[in-house]
Amino acid sequence: MKSLRFAIAIVLLVPTAILHGGDRSNVRGMGMARTLIACSRGTEALGINPANLALRGRSAFSLSLAPFGFRISTELFSYDIYQEYFTGVAGTSPDGTREPRYLTNEDKDRILGSLPEGIGSTRFDFEVMALGVSLTTEKLGGFGFAVVDRAGALVELPRDYVRFFLYGLDSTGSRYVFDGTGVSAWWWREYNVSYGFRIPIELRIPQSVYVGLGVKFLRGYGMMETQRYAASLANHRVGANQYQLEVGFDYLARRSGVDFLDQDKEADFTPFPEPAGKGTGFDIGVSAQVMPGLFVAASVTDIGSIRWERNVVQTDGHYTMALDDPFEEQHVDSLERALRGTNHPGESFSTSLPTALRLGVAVESDDFAYLRFLPGKMLLALDYSQGLNSSMGNTTRPRVSIGMEYRLVSFLPLRTGLSLGGGDGVRWAAGFGLDFYYLSFDLATENFGLVFSPKEFQMLSIAAGLRVRI
Repeated sequence: MKSLRFAIAIVLLVPTAILHGGDRSNVRGMGMARTLIACSRGTEALGINPANLALRGRSAFSLSLAPFGFRISTELFSYDIYQEYFTGVAGTSPDGTREPRYLTNEDKDRILGSLPEGIGSTRFDFEVMALGVSLTTEKLGGFGFAVVDRAGALVELPRDYVRFFLYGLDSTGSRYVFDGTGVSAWWWREYNVSYGFRIPIELRIPQSVYVGLGVKFLRGYGMMETQRYAASLANHRVGANQYQLEVGFDYLARRSGVDFLDQDKEADFTPFPEPAGKGTGFDIGVSAQVMPGLFVAASVTDIGSIRWERNVVQTDGHYTMALDDPFEEQHVDSLERALRGTNHPGESFSTSLPTALRLGVAVESDDFAYLRFLPGKMLLALDYSQGLNSSMGNTTRPRVSIGMEYRLVSFLPLRTGLSLGGGDGVRWAAGFGLDFYYLSFDLATENFGLVFSPKEFQMLSIAAGLRVRI
């Protein structure tokens, strides 16, 4: 399908061009399982909680130089399942050529049992903060600016695809339903201008309250989404030795993209193309210091939408037929044309940003009275995140995470965390930094368990970044 090629092009081109602001480019937070709503400071607060810009971290000024993060995950096969059943078996030839493995019914049952009920998804996310700066002042509050590129893709496949692959068309009759199949991909850039300040009111509890607002000027470079997809495949007997195949599907997809993503235009790649869509987004946040070393925070991020108006194409396909001879040439040709679909000029459309509600609490051991006995410095944090829509890879499944950063040696922060929910199951994150006063380097992964169970992994993520402080 042309729309699928368009989706793949977005995912492949964005990393080449530029080497959830958001979670993935926040490397410190990634190492703590993206637990960062109450403890992010400086450029880390951009896109997460703008109120934290008013809270000074290790320095008043920070400059982030292209921190990035990516993740690829699937709810389908683990590597262990793939390696055991889909790479063949050792052959007898001297050159070591592997031979096909013939699956037993027990094998097929195990494969199907590893799949989620209903629809399973495969996701890709990539985010890079090409430039981020922040300045925190005691009287005026905190200011931040960032240029962030965000791209991703989501493929949703019903379980019946695998069931059909394993069992095919049964001689006694069978039926497979592929409703809910979906492919989507997106790429946009945001110019984030944020400000946070302390409310000038003296309180006993909490001791201080901070609020913040971020405004995002959005430039959309590519968007593709499946709006509907209904399909089925069935066979049944019509005589003593004859079968009839019933095929039916109905789908509608739309896309919009910059010129070099349009197959009908001969345009060269450029990192600053004329956008295909424009929009505005907002982040709002609040943080409070309840007592020394104890902070609570809340934010709502990515409020807004992108209006897509350039190179809008709508693709639809329809086919319903009962076939006694599915391999007859005219049937093959008509089915192939229907699968390709028909392109039409589309009308402009809007896509909501992946809006999310975030709540968090953080404790710093060196200031919190009940933890001062610990050697070094420890940060403990707990977050709850709730997606408010399902747009552009967002999910309405809630997510809870707990994270820790420990500095037994001041320049070597060690980080880890656990998360549950959000469509990812249980994840163990880890990371570290080389944190000197003027310069810091951070590295993290959201799936550290891969090191101990490499055959069972269904997710790979890496984040890294460099930051300058003054």
